[in-house]
Amino acid sequence: MAKETVEAVRQAELDAARKEQEASGRREAIISEAEHRARELVNSRTKQELEKAEQRKAAANQKGMELLEEARVKAENEAAFMKEMAFHKEGEAIRLVLASVIHAD
Repeated sequence: MAKETVEAVRQAELDAARKEQEASGRREAIISEAEHRARELVNSRTKQELEKAEQRKAAANQKGMELLEEARVKAENEAAFMKEMAFHKEGEAIRLVLASVIHAD
């Protein structure tokens, strides 16, 4: 009976060691899977944020181009207006010079 008890204790110790190894293996697998999922999540979120940033950058670039175009059109309109005003002022200036020359005589 002592031999059977010793054998039972030994078998229990072997079973405990085997279960401990199995638990350790499962723990490592769980940790590895969690790390893998975490990396995938980080990569996915990073990719999403980069895409959003690219979209915001493209929208800002488009808005900047629109503002530049508006400024160009406004500057062209102002230049055309100034040329028109200068043309009218030039005619008036010539008339004033001629009038002053004619009256100076």
